[in-house]
Amino acid sequence: MVKNSLLLLACITLTGCLFTLNSDGRILSTVWDEADVNRLQLGQSDTEWVRTTFGDPTSLVSYADGTEVWKYRNRSEKDVEVRLFLIFSVDIEEERVETLTIEFDQGVVSNYSIEEVRF
Repeated sequence: MVKNSLLLLACITLTGCLFTLNSDGRILSTVWDEADVNRLQLGQSDTEWVRTTFGDPTSLVSYADGTEVWKYRNRSEKDVEVRLFLIFSVDIEEERVETLTIEFDQGVVSNYSIEEVRF
């Protein structure tokens, strides 16, 4: 009985060591955050305010009718490692890119959207 109890106790103790999960995340580049995006006002925020708040866009497209589309990107990376003690190890890497697209009509914000892509 004592031998079985010790064996059970050893199994319970070692179970916590069988699986290991290690997660590490890092921000590669951040240009904007949710608080700044929430301050955008359709029909009121102009190109000067957006450039002051967000900086120069990652890309800018100008159309003949005066419409412009500015894009800003945030990039982050996450690395997760899962191990089964002495049997196998799996390393999962994920990159996330968030793109903020701001459309201007005659120098004033007419629309904006956020797109998220994970690799």
